Amino acid sequence: MSASTPATVRRWLVRGTVTAVAVAVAAGTVTAAHAIGTASTPGRPAGQTVTPVAADAERVCAGNALRLSDDAGNDATKASPVGTAAVATATTGDSVEQSDLDPGATGSSDPRLLTAPAGSTTPQVAGSSYQSVSDGDLVGVGAASCDDPAQSTWLVGGSTETGRTSLITLSNPTDVNATVDLSIHDGSGTVSAPGTTGIVVAPKSQKVVPLSGFVSDQGSTVVHVESSGGQIVAHMQETVVRTLTPGGFDIVSGGAAPSTSQVIPGVVLEGTQTAQQGDDTADAAPVLRLFVPGTTAARVTLGITTADGGGSTVNATAEPGIVTDVPLDDFPDGRYSFTISSTVPVVAGARTTRPTQDGATDLGWFASAEPLGDEVVTAIAPGSGARLNLVNPTREDAEVTIGSGDDEQRVSVVSGATVTVSPPTSSQLTITGASGLVAGVTYDNSDGIAGFPVRPSTAVSTPVRVYP
Repeated sequence: MSASTPATVRRWLVRGTVTAVAVAVAAGTVTAAHAIGTASTPGRPAGQTVTPVAADAERVCAGNALRLSDDAGNDATKASPVGTAAVATATTGDSVEQSDLDPGATGSSDPRLLTAPAGSTTPQVAGSSYQSVSDGDLVGVGAASCDDPAQSTWLVGGSTETGRTSLITLSNPTDVNATVDLSIHDGSGTVSAPGTTGIVVAPKSQKVVPLSGFVSDQGSTVVHVESSGGQIVAHMQETVVRTLTPGGFDIVSGGAAPSTSQVIPGVVLEGTQTAQQGDDTADAAPVLRLFVPGTTAARVTLGITTADGGGSTVNATAEPGIVTDVPLDDFPDGRYSFTISSTVPVVAGARTTRPTQDGATDLGWFASAEPLGDEVVTAIAPGSGARLNLVNPTREDAEVTIGSGDDEQRVSVVSGATVTVSPPTSSQLTITGASGLVAGVTYDNSDGIAGFPVRPSTAVSTPVRVYP
């Protein structure tokens, strides 16, 4: 691995691949349709436009910090919530309703189900959560996006080394059972363990699964969550205790699907050298975590840029089927965006650690983000030091407008650049002009660091033309 100096500025271009989907129609059917025609337009296909019925929009927020015990320190097989996360919501509809999902036998983080009731069309709904907690060994800040239910989620993060607890939360907001399979990978390869498949999550409920139940003493993990039946919203919480000192906690949001191009916006590096001082701090060093789900090794180029135009390059190789952590020790404090170009599809995330009060530390996990559309609504949960980071991996410069009520903030994001702004929190934001850009929110304050990706608008069904 080699790294150029931060003064070396390069412009990075991520070229997306557009896949065209063709629908083949039997020649006889087309001929018959032309033959039928209509009285007013003979010889043209007869048909009608069908508009899908509008449906409620739903997303699930991660919930509260978790501890593997009850309030009295008993029952270490059951996760209990600690404190309460603040949630911010947004919608293109009339309102957002918040409700609970039922806890499972393994405990619950008290996740919040956000529902935007349907009007004449299906609305959009969005949200995020933020929590600062100080309760015994559980100290730090965590933040997460509220996500769409999905059949596939990649969680890039976690550890099961001594003093590290990683809990996977599986939330099923649907009306049917979800059957979940976990594909777990670490620095040695794919984990083979009983209980990773056929995990049933009841309708409108959450199940908490400790990662240590399947793999022990592994510092680098990646989990692929797949479901059938009901769709799942999956997050992971990692908590660190360094000997007897709290080492922080954070929530890992799902990252972008495997791709040859990944972007992680707004990675916070703050006091990383100080955070690595003392005992049991090997995992306090900042790293880029990579995983290749295929069978061919990936040659990876990592472009690192800052909002002031600085940048550098790191080259690395990731072997297939094992988790690779690329050290990022040689960078000064700041907010960075990582643009990853790989020869084969990869998933990616970044971990950093910063010192906090009383000699403790906090860790932050930053997930890769998906490209936004031309308009997206979002909401940033209240928390000190919140920043919105916009990255432009396209060939074209972008003029982006961030609207909140009657207030608007306009920013120029040139091709290959990163822009960081201070957004309003606890209110609905509308981001326009950001087609192809990626965005992430970061928090950096005396209590710790955290971040999450801004999700694109949910794809909804559009009217279709139906022919006989």
